Amino acid sequence: MTRRSKKVARMAAAGAALAVVTAVGVAERTAVAASFTVLVHLHWFWIPAAVGLETASMAAFAIMLRRLLAAGGARVGVRPMLATAYAANAVSVSVPLAGPALATAFTFRRFTRQGADAPLAGWSLLAGGVISSVAAALIVVGGGLAAGNSLVAAVAVPGGVLAVALLVAAVAAVRRPRLRGALERPARWLLRQGSRMLRRPVAEPGQTIQAWAQRLGSFQLSPSSWLTATGLALANWLADAAVLAVSIHAAGATIAWRDLLLVYGSGIAAQSLNITPGGLGVTEGALSLALVATGLGTSQALATVLLYRLASFWLIALAGWLVVFWLRRPRARRGPAPERNRAMPRPSSPAGLAAHDLVLLHGQPGSPADWQEVTRRLPAQLHAVAPDRPGYGFSPLPPGGFAVNARAVLDDLDTRGITRAVLVGHSYGGGVALAAASLAPGRVAVAAASLAPGRVAAVVLLASVGPGCVTGWDRLLAAPGTGQLCALVAWRLTPWMARARLAGIARRRGRPLDPDEHVNWQVWGHAGGGHRPLWRTFLTEQRALLRELGELADAIASVRAPVLVLADPKDTMVPFETARELARALPDARLRLVAGAGHHLPRRAPQAVAGAIVAFLAAAQITDVPIAQPAIT
Repeated sequence: MTRRSKKVARMAAAGAALAVVTAVGVAERTAVAASFTVLVHLHWFWIPAAVGLETASMAAFAIMLRRLLAAGGARVGVRPMLATAYAANAVSVSVPLAGPALATAFTFRRFTRQGADAPLAGWSLLAGGVISSVAAALIVVGGGLAAGNSLVAAVAVPGGVLAVALLVAAVAAVRRPRLRGALERPARWLLRQGSRMLRRPVAEPGQTIQAWAQRLGSFQLSPSSWLTATGLALANWLADAAVLAVSIHAAGATIAWRDLLLVYGSGIAAQSLNITPGGLGVTEGALSLALVATGLGTSQALATVLLYRLASFWLIALAGWLVVFWLRRPRARRGPAPERNRAMPRPSSPAGLAAHDLVLLHGQPGSPADWQEVTRRLPAQLHAVAPDRPGYGFSPLPPGGFAVNARAVLDDLDTRGITRAVLVGHSYGGGVALAAASLAPGRVAVAAASLAPGRVAAVVLLASVGPGCVTGWDRLLAAPGTGQLCALVAWRLTPWMARARLAGIARRRGRPLDPDEHVNWQVWGHAGGGHRPLWRTFLTEQRALLRELGELADAIASVRAPVLVLADPKDTMVPFETARELARALPDARLRLVAGAGHHLPRRAPQAVAGAIVAFLAAAQITDVPIAQPAIT
């Protein structure tokens, strides 16, 4: 079964599950209505206890991961670890289909940024998952045995034994070099096959696995520490089960603790199927049926489940997304305060700087306003234009990928009467600049007067896309269904939230915000406007990024114009390794770092960008003589 067919089957299963739950709800609408009556008469003093217990559950899970990281020498504070746990949980339970995988990638990235190397981060995630699964299996087994249900025990006990066996194997692999050595060969095969499936080849799988195995041997986690980690995982699950118990009491019902563990185990099993995000609908149905089976009335069971899911799912997911936004907030920049003088004179021109036409290409999404502060800092010899790219602002052209945008750039040069220009591209615009500089006869059908590279004198790339820039987020934003949903929410339904926040900040400061202040909020709130819906343009370009990036990487070697690559090593949107790959792959390129600006270089570091462009063009000694074109046959 292919990956696409599996995804379709999973979506069909999710739809069927939700349809069944909906049908049951319609059939039992009297009981559902009665459950809302029960909710009105809840014992509300139990609600803070439920929230507190769920908070303790999340804290136990975070502390367990912290202990595992500490085994490899990575010291992470409690608050950063709690933030990671809440944010990853929100991603896991909220994003359809890809939620768990994205949450794992997010957690891995957070761990590596907090001081853990890749082997330690991967091992901690693997060990944490195994320990958590063992704890969950033990609870299900305990519930089945305590309730005297032989069928449940017969099903759960083998699963519990297997989970404990996996935990014992993990402990042995850490402590016994021979076992690690025996596992290296199958691990090399798995790495080779996995990299081949993901189309990301690993240069030396053997050396990679050996390095991981040696790093694994340095983890010092004693048997008592393993027991502590397992105890924390049990506390995580038991505190969550206590939330269910509190919800039952709040609804005015009672249940034996033996039955409670069995009911809670059914909820764990339903949620672990991952048919819907966070087991939505499926978990509620399984818990309701299990509670009714213990003797609770239907209305009380539904009210209990609604309260339990409010505390354990909805509130925690909301808190997690707030943490996600908090983690992605603009960081305060160190160093001298940014200049606010709007009457800033243009800088003097360095010796040897010739006159040039600059075409400034914004990112995705973006607008000519992104270049406002850069153009103010350029000397008079550099005449800059910042057009709307296809699909943005008031451009009459429909959105497209790199090839469509590259042809639009060359056609725009003809319209403006510019024979030769320097292309400056930010983020996605960098890919457009590279595509335009690489156009040659036979590569794409364009008019002879518009052929490149003769039209492109030089290229400046700012945090540009390129080889290795695609992440799991990019694939999610381009995926069928989830891509449309994410683009619609991000660029049509919610920008008003960013505008409201920006307006509040401006009111408190008593002045309009400058382009380099709260950049992420400004891009989110003000990227729209124009002839076409921004979300459709974003989705079109996102899918083109995945489709055309390979062709762009192959065409890079044909770029003969000198190239300047600017990037921040701590860019969170485009990996810094992409800038290095571009500098290595381009025939005539130089890499320059701009520290502390993040991804939005034109807005956050306009002085550094303008200075780098001026110095580059002065040193490159670019003439007005076009590069010789190959003969057209």
